[in-house]
Amino acid sequence: MGEIIEHDEGSNRPSICVGDGSSSVSIKIYQDIYHQVTKRTEQISKRFNENLKINFSEIEQLHHKVKQICDIHNIVASNEIVTIFHEKERKEQFTSFDRFRNYNSNATNHTVNVVLKYNVSIIPAGLNKPQEYVITIRLNSRVAMLEEIESHAPPFIRGSVISYLTEDTAVITIDYADYVIARGFLEAFEEWIRGCDKESNNHWLKLLKRWSHLIPEITKITVAFTILMYALQSVPNFFSTAQTYETGARFLIFFSGGFYLITNFAKNTGKIIENAIDGFSTISYLDLNKGDSNLIKKFIIRKRNVVIKFFSGCLLTIFLGFISSQIAELI
Repeated sequence: MGEIIEHDEGSNRPSICVGDGSSSVSIKIYQDIYHQVTKRTEQISKRFNENLKINFSEIEQLHHKVKQICDIHNIVASNEIVTIFHEKERKEQFTSFDRFRNYNSNATNHTVNVVLKYNVSIIPAGLNKPQEYVITIRLNSRVAMLEEIESHAPPFIRGSVISYLTEDTAVITIDYADYVIARGFLEAFEEWIRGCDKESNNHWLKLLKRWSHLIPEITKITVAFTILMYALQSVPNFFSTAQTYETGARFLIFFSGGFYLITNFAKNTGKIIENAIDGFSTISYLDLNKGDSNLIKKFIIRKRNVVIKFFSGCLLTIFLGFISSQIAELI
């Protein structure tokens, strides 16, 4: 017959060490703490696409707002991590905001994202058990993201797609146990967004970007219609009884060849206008180091070039329309 071996859990219960010191707690207490800290929580998240112009002082103001909300509550434990993501997947991480203040502003690698993460343990009024909150704030530099994507994107990717991928400039995510407390952090962040220096949105630009893919075809059809109208008006001059077969042949050759060449030129001109519209991005950035400052200057010059490119395309379209009307004079 088999033996039954009994284990008495009430005596000699093992303990484990916690922290950096030599203090120990029982496994049961450790398990209770573990489940309290890691239990499932709810989550709220909100994205913003405002054209933010963020420097270090703006981020410092954001940190103060988060700390002010924390000071309202009974905080039993907290920590913060600031992570800076640079170009080429390089990153720096700081274990406190005070350490982040020592960030090297002479760095030449531009900043793509800044992530501020706050882990807070709060005892709400009327309760004796702490609740865990995780506030994660991500700030994006649109000019840096455009630089990264455009340097790796294949040529067939349209500018409007790239603009869509870089639309979000700020995201806040809160893991919470009490929605009222979480809402306080969210409202503080929204207030910070409203107070930031920003560039206003251009609604006409948004509308043009939505329909910019139609511009090459519209340009081609417009020029083709112009050529056809002048061709119809010129028929009596070239196909009357007094005209020779040679004149009629020249008419057909010029108009068919002109139709093909000018309409294709018009379509390519429309693509120039389309690319100019899609490439015109409202500036939003993080300005934390010299690399950021240089990239911002580059995009300001780029915006001017895009405007020149747009008007050049428009003038070229008008010129093609004029050439279309003069085909009959060339015969």
